[in-house]
Amino acid sequence: MVPPPGADPVAWVAAHRADLRELVALHGSVLVRGLDLDGRERAAATVAAVLGGEGMAEREGFAPRDPYGPPGVYSSSHWPADQPMCMHHELSYAGRAPRLLAFACVTPPTSGGVTALADARAVLADLPAGLVERFERDGWRLTRHYNPFVGIGWQDAFGGAGRDEVEEYCAEHGIETRWDADGGCGRSRRGPRSSPTPGRASAAGSTRSPSSTSGRWRPRCGSS
Repeated sequence: MVPPPGADPVAWVAAHRADLRELVALHGSVLVRGLDLDGRERAAATVAAVLGGEGMAEREGFAPRDPYGPPGVYSSSHWPADQPMCMHHELSYAGRAPRLLAFACVTPPTSGGVTALADARAVLADLPAGLVERFERDGWRLTRHYNPFVGIGWQDAFGGAGRDEVEEYCAEHGIETRWDADGGCGRSRRGPRSSPTPGRASAAGSTRSPSSTSGRWRPRCGSS
């Protein structure tokens, strides 16, 4: 979609939110070009307009990112520019996964900078039947260890929560926790193989296995 020249991005997105979501439901994604995103605040407000007040606070993150004010709107991950990220399902391993992602570009890169998307239904259809059957039968288990040396610490992963709040969150979402003498936190969770996609006509649903390549994980800009 291309808005008219000079259109206020926040007002335009708010007025076309229903159309944008309908296109996402039909095609899986939609690209909007030509919005006047002249800075971080305008971009964050535009993403918030897409989410329509349904922003989701991030929990159990894999890489640090900065909150940008409106609920559910964050910076991209603090990630080495020379390191790619693999295809994945956003927060698929968490107790709650987002239904909608919105990405905004304020400063186009001089090279690279591609945000690649994949159709989870097509990926599921291409998986070997035996592997799909194992997911259907056994689901998956993800075990993580938060520590102050590698990756993101548990304090940041759980939004600055204290130890008691982390244990309460984990108990509510079926996550097993353990605490180490060095201050680290280990957690383990078993999840289902697939889940239905709201608003999408598909018998297959979408795969929601935790996906990684060489420890690389992909962040979101805004989600709900």
